[in-house]
Amino acid sequence: MSLISVDRPPENVAAPPNRGRRRLAALCLGLTTVGLVLGFAAAKLSADPHTARTEIITGTVTWSNEQTRLIAFERDGVTRGPDDSDTIYSVITYGWQDAGGTVHADDTYPSCLAGTPGEPVSMDRHRVEIKAIHRDTGGEQQEHIAVAVRCLD
Repeated sequence: MSLISVDRPPENVAAPPNRGRRRLAALCLGLTTVGLVLGFAAAKLSADPHTARTEIITGTVTWSNEQTRLIAFERDGVTRGPDDSDTIYSVITYGWQDAGGTVHADDTYPSCLAGTPGEPVSMDRHRVEIKAIHRDTGGEQQEHIAVAVRCLD
């Protein structure tokens, strides 16, 4: 009859290979870190064509149609030749700011763009600041969208 001693492990069992597991874990961690860094760098450097960024620009509205919510806009600092056409913007803002600083958080048309009562078209020149998005349509022309309007006069 043989007795098993609890004080020492059996002689036939091999010790676990700790060094090999540690190396494998360190290699996996290193590769994961390198992959994450390269992935974030690639995402940061690549331009997403579906991302819209606004641009704040000031200029003069030379024509406005309240019914179609379109304006002709002359950007400050950009000279136009006699053959250049107007830059047309779609005004899709839900709120706007008047020249006194009051914010109108409704769907009314900005007062500096509106014509006289009963007349939706205005040919009055008004200074404005707009937040604009320029959408690429695949050709030479871009679609210009005013997402915010601030009346300056």
